[in-house]
Amino acid sequence: MYSKKVSLGQFFTAKEIWLKPQVLDFIQNSGCTIAYDPFAGAGDLLSASIKIGFENTIGLDIDETLDWRINDSLLNIPSIENAIIITNPPYLSNYSASRKKIYSTVKKYFEITKYDDLYLLALDKMLEAQQYVVAIVPETFINSNYQQKNRLYSCTVLEENPFHDTDTPVCVLCFDGVVKGFDQIRIYKNGHFSCSLEELEQLRISPTNAIPIEFNKPDGWLALRAVDTTNPDDMIRFDYKSNFDYDWDNKIKVSSRLLTTISIDININERDKFIELCNKEIEILRKMSDDLILSPFKGNMKNGRRRRRLDYRTARALMEKAYRKLKGELIYGQPRLF
Repeated sequence: MYSKKVSLGQFFTAKEIWLKPQVLDFIQNSGCTIAYDPFAGAGDLLSASIKIGFENTIGLDIDETLDWRINDSLLNIPSIENAIIITNPPYLSNYSASRKKIYSTVKKYFEITKYDDLYLLALDKMLEAQQYVVAIVPETFINSNYQQKNRLYSCTVLEENPFHDTDTPVCVLCFDGVVKGFDQIRIYKNGHFSCSLEELEQLRISPTNAIPIEFNKPDGWLALRAVDTTNPDDMIRFDYKSNFDYDWDNKIKVSSRLLTTISIDININERDKFIELCNKEIEILRKMSDDLILSPFKGNMKNGRRRRRLDYRTARALMEKAYRKLKGELIYGQPRLF
């Protein structure tokens, strides 16, 4: 069973927490009379569709042990008049397929797509088949290079896990098939509106690499916890490495991504202020983006808030901003993003 779930990218939706008010409104306003799931699996989403008023449902699946018409929906999805797709497509990256030694079984799919995860191929096939699509996919979609984001109506990030067999952070995508500007695409977290997709994209920052900064340097004086712990009082932060209970000398590697030491030339008398400025930049970025600019990390903090990870590219950009402020290089009154 585990082998099949891995090779088919199956995860079964057991809870209906994905059906937030804005998602329900989108489904009802579509005017469609048929709920259609081309990756039907255990049928949970079609069962939910019946509960919200759909009398007609259609399910397809590649798994012959399930009670649906057999169809490989990663290759083709039949179009059905007056139907809205409501689904949880397979998630499987080419890296994961190779690591789990199942790449040969899914090679044919990666050969027909430019994307590195099967759920993105699934989205393409769904949008070819139907105008209206509701899909539960990994939250990393927000940071992906998916080329049809402009057909989105909304994206809802879920902090509570709707699955019983995986803790992959997910979001609910609603597509209406209408090409639009990112300023018209709404981003929600759970049941509340956060920002437009354009506003979120405008918050992305890139480093200039004008300041020498080296990550994963055991002799660096600055440390970074790049991922939230489950303790809300111990989140992403910069600090002196001596303030972390961690064996820096033996555990820091070139591949370290969650905890690291950093080499950056800051006068010893200015280091306290620099750390304060770095952490202030993190706080501002998280607040302005409702946390959504940071990559999701599996599991939540004890307060229910999604754990997040700070990538080193963004960390470098934040340190550059803090450095410029420390050195007084930002002109008073100059328009700034934060």
